[in-house]
Amino acid sequence: MVCGQSLKKRYMMQREVAVVAVLVVVAILLAYLLFPVFFGATTVTSTGNVRFVVTLSDGSASIEYGGSADGRDVADLQIAILAEDGRSSQRFSFADPQPGTVLGPVETGTVGKPVGIYYVAVYADGTEINNTIPI
Repeated sequence: MVCGQSLKKRYMMQREVAVVAVLVVVAILLAYLLFPVFFGATTVTSTGNVRFVVTLSDGSASIEYGGSADGRDVADLQIAILAEDGRSSQRFSFADPQPGTVLGPVETGTVGKPVGIYYVAVYADGTEINNTIPI
């Protein structure tokens, strides 16, 4: 009060520091909440004749077989991961897969960005179904 320095300038600096601190805390909270949305695992559930749950995370994919929509037993199941440039992973084959069987994690880094899962399912009566699940 006696030195002549403006108290208004000091108050404004403290206020600016407080605003910056609040903005930093808000940014950290948003990053914490949104990181899994943009960089976490992605899960896709198929709705076709053969049910799958596909989980993509950190350059790998896991595929869980969920059974057939009509309840029939699948005698043989073959799965390949498709990339956006047209390449695919090797084809994985399962004889008599049971619901809950999981393939993976399969590294997708060598394939490229996964865009689909191609499958061929052969029922016990020899009927064959194939389809691509976009992811």
